[in-house]
Amino acid sequence: MKKRLSLFSFTFLVFYVLVIIARQLPGLVRGRFSFAGGSHSIAEWVQFAGDILIYYLVALGVYLLLCWFHPRKQYPQLFFGLLVICMGAYFCCLFWARAFADAPVRMSRYFQLVIIPITAQVFFAIIFYLVRYSQYKELQQVELQLQNRQTELSFLRSQINPHFLFNHLNNIYALVYEQNAQALPAISGLSELLRYMLYNSNEVVLLSTEISYIEKYIALQQLRFEYPSMIAVTKSCRDKTAHIPPLLLIPFIENAFKHGEVSIKENWLKMEIDSNSDQLNFSCANIIGTHKKDITGGIGLKNVKQRLNLLYPGLHRLEITEVDNLFVVKLQLYYGK
Repeated sequence: MKKRLSLFSFTFLVFYVLVIIARQLPGLVRGRFSFAGGSHSIAEWVQFAGDILIYYLVALGVYLLLCWFHPRKQYPQLFFGLLVICMGAYFCCLFWARAFADAPVRMSRYFQLVIIPITAQVFFAIIFYLVRYSQYKELQQVELQLQNRQTELSFLRSQINPHFLFNHLNNIYALVYEQNAQALPAISGLSELLRYMLYNSNEVVLLSTEISYIEKYIALQQLRFEYPSMIAVTKSCRDKTAHIPPLLLIPFIENAFKHGEVSIKENWLKMEIDSNSDQLNFSCANIIGTHKKDITGGIGLKNVKQRLNLLYPGLHRLEITEVDNLFVVKLQLYYGK
């Protein structure tokens, strides 16, 4: 509130100086500057200072009334308050003028002289308030959009955890059911991945950290098979300081393991990651599996599309295609530095 009043007072002072200059413009052109009668006596300066104070209080009162009643849409009270302030200002100016007048004040003439500056102060306060109110509403709208964006991002990220967990619990269940020796390493690997997912609350992580997470994910998936499946991974990270949102790339790899045709004889999955100081190029291609998709599929890819649209609007290009029995994902991500 103090900042708003300081800004209002400064703006009023600038406005009033401009009004005085405008009124004295004809005299300034001829090299003369004077107030009222031009005597520049102490009494005249005191009267002039009193007039400024009254006009300032008028403008301030109107501004405070608008701040109080306009947001609440209490327009009758606002109108009545404006009327009281204008009438009070008129009589204050009258008493102040009589205190310095040598002769009786002619009311009709005086009314014509004083109504214009009072009206000007009312309009000044209204315009100042409307400008500030418009700026406040715009700022409020931006903050609301940011809050909605953060809420949606938090929701999207929270979806990843149960989706990821259900898939791996099914895999571990199968290993335990078959009394496979890889069951315990699978549980240990899942625990390590969940620690990264649940306790990493940063909005961005190093690209190298995300790649390490993907590699651990692939290693955990390989425990499902008696012999490791054939996977080709190519990575070239020239910018060691590159950051991306956590868990952004893993849905593509997870989708490949879930719906791809896993093979131990050929590279059924090829992943390439290339990054520099400006952008990240990611591609993932897997052979499309022939097994039936489960009804819980599709969360991961839809999730990552929404996150990309929220985090990198106009700064990414995602292509998902099926070519010659291959499911291909290509992502170009510009860091927007």
